[in-house]
Amino acid sequence: MSEAQFRPIKVLDVDVCRPMNDVQMRDPVSGERYGGVFCLVRRLGRPVSIMEFAFDGDVLTTFDLRARIAGDKAVQDGALQHDAPLPKKEGPFASVVIATRNRAESLARCLDSLLLQTYEPFDIVVVDNAPSDRQTADLIAARYARGKAVRYVREDVPGLGRAHNAGLANISSELALFTDDDVIVDPNWVAAMAANFDRAGRVGCVTGLILPAELDTRAQFWTERHGGFGKGFARKVFDLAGNRPSGSLFPFTAGQFGSGANMAFRTDALRQIGGFDSALGAGTVARGGDDLASFYAVVQAGFQLVYEPRALVWHHHRRGEDGMRRQAYGYGMGLGAYLTKVVVDDPPAALQLARAMPAGIAHMAGPTSPKNQRLPGDYPGTLIWRERLGIAAGVPNYLRSRYAASRRPAPGVARTENGQDTYAKGGSTAMRPTVPILLYHSIDTDCAPAYRRWMMTPDELDQHMKVLVEGGYRPVTMSALATIFREHRPVPPRTVVITFDDGLCDFLTGAMPVLERYGFAATLYVVSGFVGKTSEWLTACGEGERRMLDWNELRGLACEGIEIGAHTVSHPQLDILSPTEAAREILDSKLALEHGLKRPVHSFAYPHGYSSRTTRALVRGAGFQSACRVRHALTTTTEDPFTLSRIVMTSEVGPAELRRLLTQPVLPVAPPADRLAATGWRMFRRFQHIAHAGS
Repeated sequence: MSEAQFRPIKVLDVDVCRPMNDVQMRDPVSGERYGGVFCLVRRLGRPVSIMEFAFDGDVLTTFDLRARIAGDKAVQDGALQHDAPLPKKEGPFASVVIATRNRAESLARCLDSLLLQTYEPFDIVVVDNAPSDRQTADLIAARYARGKAVRYVREDVPGLGRAHNAGLANISSELALFTDDDVIVDPNWVAAMAANFDRAGRVGCVTGLILPAELDTRAQFWTERHGGFGKGFARKVFDLAGNRPSGSLFPFTAGQFGSGANMAFRTDALRQIGGFDSALGAGTVARGGDDLASFYAVVQAGFQLVYEPRALVWHHHRRGEDGMRRQAYGYGMGLGAYLTKVVVDDPPAALQLARAMPAGIAHMAGPTSPKNQRLPGDYPGTLIWRERLGIAAGVPNYLRSRYAASRRPAPGVARTENGQDTYAKGGSTAMRPTVPILLYHSIDTDCAPAYRRWMMTPDELDQHMKVLVEGGYRPVTMSALATIFREHRPVPPRTVVITFDDGLCDFLTGAMPVLERYGFAATLYVVSGFVGKTSEWLTACGEGERRMLDWNELRGLACEGIEIGAHTVSHPQLDILSPTEAAREILDSKLALEHGLKRPVHSFAYPHGYSSRTTRALVRGAGFQSACRVRHALTTTTEDPFTLSRIVMTSEVGPAELRRLLTQPVLPVAPPADRLAATGWRMFRRFQHIAHAGS
């Protein structure tokens, strides 16, 4: 089909419960006659159906349009649906983040539509991502400086994921909504998003309906048929429990959840998953996948993801065919990059992906798959193959992008006189304190040579505590810190957390006298299955006979202000257990400690520091409020409360080294060789387990 053979399609938006007018079927500028109609049909504002039909005439009359609608079964079924009224003034405060680059005219159209929202408690943050001029900054200053709050943030490092993170860093609202600068949002968009976030915090993400703003060119028609941005007119809920779609592709086919042009998150949930991956998205060599990765992560973290068709935006697809090859390649690359991230972050997921691969190939290449069935007959085969090539290219390109992102500094940081850190967030600064969480094991005077690195003498511990006193540090328990983070309260200057793992008896004889001398609080993580027994899991390093604290001793410590946390039942490597086994270790340890202590247990520590997305979701689902891993870094207020970083205090860390770690102007990072060895060991261990499980 040549370009001349394609006739524009008129996009309509009508409500069967409101008056309609005749529709002129000629373009008012060019005079060209439309060849068909793409009509969204609503009932009392709710989208209920899409009608598409050819039309050859100058005027589509109201009578003709209503007659066609009357024959649409979906419209009639919509009469049976009754929704609760959308909120207007009462509801959580929301911030809308729009990332843009050099598209001031398109951005203005989007902002104008946002200013017509029926929902009142919200503001807007525009993130100008690596601009080459001042058009966006000037637009905000000239047209949107007054009235509804529109804030301008500049992020000079290109990348959609990074731009979204810059917006996230500049908001303090309960909800974070994201859309693109090339959309027009429905007046009820913010209200529909906000209505789906429950008070219990189960819903972590909401996506919405995306429809074409115009179908004037063949390229726009191709994009709409290929993308399939509209996900239907029924509200859907996705999670890892009772709302799992059938088939082996869930949850990897994150595209079924929605798209980045229309998504919202509970801000706490988004921060728990670490925000967006700055190695993904337009503007990076990975080109896309940032939205897919965030959807996947939210579901894997144990939250619900809701698709809400009332949350509607109209997207302006690319008009010209010149960039279609690049666009198709970018779509594929974003998918390949996202899947690569899944495996890199959680290697055991590779086995599940391998099992889903036949279904994935059928979805991508099968002639009867929904993806290919909706393509028009003149859709170029070259675009299909460009997309498939892009998927393959997404693997190395994500690795390149991830490496490049790791080399770039986070938002600028400088240490102030009071010991806090000032982080530059785009065009502004905000206080984001770092908190050292110190991890100790045994405090004794003698041990087997193989265990000496993990043992400190009481005198060595005393020297560490003197460093904290001299530095003006104030120890708190892990749960106290987690509460400060969760309630978004300011972190007191010089806050530190002291933790001990395992529940060895020498905590009572070696550590407790030192802590009492300085009046310091601490958190003790206990392996519940060995309470009152010996440390059998340490047999390999010659310490299998170390006595463990018993229940009377633990209850006494709890009465002295020591927080008791869970460290599983038997101290396994959680990330290589099956989900059922891991869940049993996590939940049973909590239940046993709460029964033995007669008080709730809120904090958890991963044995060996090993965790995965699955284990973190299980810990969260068990009712814990925080969890610690082992990582050579300080923790921050934006860190996921279920991956809080702890610095291991070995016998090699003397007072001078501890003082250096505490006074670093930026987060300390382990030497490259150590990081490479740790990553290599983690991947080897997990893949070894996968191979063993599959044999």
